[in-house]
Order: sequence, then C-alpha cells, then structure tokens
Amino acid sequence: VDGVVFGIPSDTGAGILRGANFGPIGVREAFLTKYKAYPKGIIDIGDVIVVPQLLHDEMLSESQIKATRAELYQGRTEKLPVSPLSIAEALYKALLELNPDLKIFMIGGDHSVSWPAMVYCHKKYGDEFGVLHFDAHSDLMESRLGIKYCFSTWASHATQLMKPNHLVQVGIRTSSKTKQYWMEKFPLLQVWAGEVPGREIEVITEVIQYLLKNGVKHLYISNDIDGTDSLSAPATGTPEPNGLSPQFVKSLISAVRQKFQLIGGDIVEVAPPLSGIRDYSEEKTCVLAADYLNALF
Repeated sequence: VDGVVFGIPSDTGAGILRGANFGPIGVREAFLTKYKAYPKGIIDIGDVIVVPQLLHDEMLSESQIKATRAELYQGRTEKLPVSPLSIAEALYKALLELNPDLKIFMIGGDHSVSWPAMVYCHKKYGDEFGVLHFDAHSDLMESRLGIKYCFSTWASHATQLMKPNHLVQVGIRTSSKTKQYWMEKFPLLQVWAGEVPGREIEVITEVIQYLLKNGVKHLYISNDIDGTDSLSAPATGTPEPNGLSPQFVKSLISAVRQKFQLIGGDIVEVAPPLSGIRDYSEEKTCVLAADYLNALF
C-alpha cells in the first residue's frame, strides 16, 4: 500500500452555509463514477466517526468528553477521543506508526479538518514541511468569535508547527486585510487570484522557486474548492467569483509534485447539498473535486 484515502464528514467548523459534511460521499461518488477505481496502491479506509455537535476535544469539558466517550465506546475504559478532529489526529498518528512512508489523502469536511493533517505533518517532519494552500480566503485568523479551531483559523495555527515561510497560499481574493498585511504578519507567499490570469507559467515558477529557496522538500497540498472560480465549483459554503481556473490548479499540483516529495493532501469545503442536485456523481463541484483528488495520486 502506497497511500490511503479517508474522509472527515464534519462541517461543525464551517461558517453560515453548511453541507460540507456530505463532501466525502459526494467526492467519492463522483470519483468512482468517473475513474472506476483508485490507482494501484491506493486504498480507501472509510470515514472517521463524527458527532455533528463536536469539533475538537480541546474545546470540550471533561464531563462532555466522558459522556460522549461512554456512548461511542461502550465497554471501553481507554481515554479515546470523541470529536472528529481529535479522532482524525489519532488516526493520522496510528497510520504514521503503521507505515511512516504512507501518503495520506483526506476528503473533508469544512477546512477545519485540515488541522489534524498539520499535526501529522509536524510529528513526521518537525517544522521542515511545507504547505501549498488553494483558497479564496487566507484562513489566518487566530480565533473566530473565541473559537480556536475552525475553517478560518487552521492555517494560522499551522504556521506555528512549521517554518512560517513554508506556507504558500494561492487564489486569495476575499479578505478583510490586504495582501501586504498578511505577508508582513506572516513571512509566507500569497498569490491572489487576480494575479494569475495571463501569468500562469510565471506563477507556477514563482511558487516552486519560493519553496525551493526556503528549503522545502516535503509538501502537503490543501485544496479548498472555493479557491476555484465559483462558476466551476458552486457547491461550497463560501463560493467566490473570479477565482482560479481548474486547469491552473491541476497544472500547479502537477508541477509541485515533480519537484517535492508529496506528504499527502486534502480536498475540502465541497458541499454537495447546496447544489440542489441529488446525484452527486453528476454534480459539477463533486466531479471537479474528484479530478483534484486524482491529481494528488
């Protein structure tokens, strides 16, 4: 086995519009309809269990953890995690112990589900890993309404687990702060969506040279579907116009895979119910997300 796929069907960390909890089933249906099977060496191990009212054990009282643990693990006495992000952290840890060379691919879920992947990367490589992050939003808030872990904070916390200049964000176009503000606060590289059209090759070169210059060898790819233009990916919680083209996203993924050792990656914020289409295998956002997943293999 070279790699595993699993899902985190949680949208507890999302914003106003929900539905990303159906992302794993939607992306899988589209993927298996189009590609028939995973490539040789890639297996799907299913989803982590999700209690939809919970997100991370760190944000729960001991009494709540104890009560939920008694329901989830009847008859067990171990102090097992109960929230989806905490369960995912435990899964990543177990997979790392079973096979340190395994590539791990995850389907979300809102973007908070990328946090356990960052913990995994840190355990594996310390602060030496890098992240290529596709998104319409920076996700660099330290907290949101007092909430530490959610869809808009995971990247901020990730910079504390790696060298901050190992983060590249591509597709940003909706932010309460300017590009200059973010790049002064965090020594990262941001490429806003408006900078890409007509400069695709230059942007790909810029991203690769930036990562190489900063010593990145091991790379994780986190792909929020809203980084892509909303005409191509409408079924998401915060769709934004004037985004990245699917061809550019796939070209950049292909280019960095040739230059860096891929740790794994994710595709998140796909919310199939928002499309109104019942057959997820034909819903355009799910089909595109399946293509993005395939590009990681």
